[in-house]
Amino acid sequence: MLRQDRGLVAVGLVLALLVVQKTQAADVKIYDDGQLVLWGRESIAGVAEAAVPTYLDGALQGSFQGLEAYDKLPGQDSWPLTVVDLVANAFLRTTYQMADGSTGALGTSVVGSFSYRTAGGLQYVPVGTTAAIGTGGADRLQLIREGQFGADATTRSTATLPDPPLGSTTVTLTTRFEAQQPITLDAGLRGNDAFRLVSLSSMFADPFQFDASAIRWRDPGGDEHVMFLTANSPRDSHLFAAPLEIAVGGYFELVKGTGASWYPASPSVRMDLVGLSGMTGRVGIQGWLAATTNPNDDSLSLWLEWLDAPATIPSGSVYEATFTVTATPPSLVPEPTTMVLFIPGVLALALCRRRQAE
Repeated sequence: MLRQDRGLVAVGLVLALLVVQKTQAADVKIYDDGQLVLWGRESIAGVAEAAVPTYLDGALQGSFQGLEAYDKLPGQDSWPLTVVDLVANAFLRTTYQMADGSTGALGTSVVGSFSYRTAGGLQYVPVGTTAAIGTGGADRLQLIREGQFGADATTRSTATLPDPPLGSTTVTLTTRFEAQQPITLDAGLRGNDAFRLVSLSSMFADPFQFDASAIRWRDPGGDEHVMFLTANSPRDSHLFAAPLEIAVGGYFELVKGTGASWYPASPSVRMDLVGLSGMTGRVGIQGWLAATTNPNDDSLSLWLEWLDAPATIPSGSVYEATFTVTATPPSLVPEPTTMVLFIPGVLALALCRRRQAE
């Protein structure tokens, strides 16, 4: 698994340079239809999990830790990188295309798997076993990653890659979890941080160095909310006193605000909840802001928690969650129905406005 030291940022730097040096961007060209090229990389710095056997329409292409998708811009001889899929550990990174033929930097990652916490700690990502690429049809390209959490469970993560327009890349992602034996969840964190359907891994070091500077979401009533991260945001703690409920049709997003000095073109990443299967009860978002302020650390996490998960996941249980993942450029964050700042940030803002009025 990628360590929480921003190993993927280093990968992103390399990949950004390799957009220019196209043929050196990967070890094996797996697919090329004249509009989309898919490369497989056998080894990626910072990825600890082993390369997995990867198939294209049933034919073995080799074993890879990651796949890179380069999409041709209409009317240009430019093939910018849009998606990186780490098939070894279920990390997915998307960015957006720009009219000049380049893309935004890579930033926030989607952990495209269920995760769960037992008395032994957080089981964060599965070990990849195989990857299968399917072509043709309405999906254009489909990536299916199989994995396992030891003897506890098997996983499947399915991503489809439609042709992206300029300024936005959308991937449909379905995560699947099948328990192979009873799994007792951490009793103290059940309903808060014990059974995640999907996660976002990002970074907020300070108001100038960040891959995400705000959290935006839509609640079950359809109201939109935003919480800004500030220099005074509490660290080494959960972001919310209790998870904030969302429902199918809602979304949660790590917003890349404008004005960052750290890779200012890295994307905002939004997760729209399309459907749930096998689960009863509520789901909601929870997060964590780590104590570190090193921009090379993955300090910010946001995930979708099963609030009503049972104390023990029964053997044979099968759960699925489907999302659309959308990467867009940085933007100013408008105030929605409800704006939430951490209390120190509210006090600082009020003091600033008072001084301006004097």
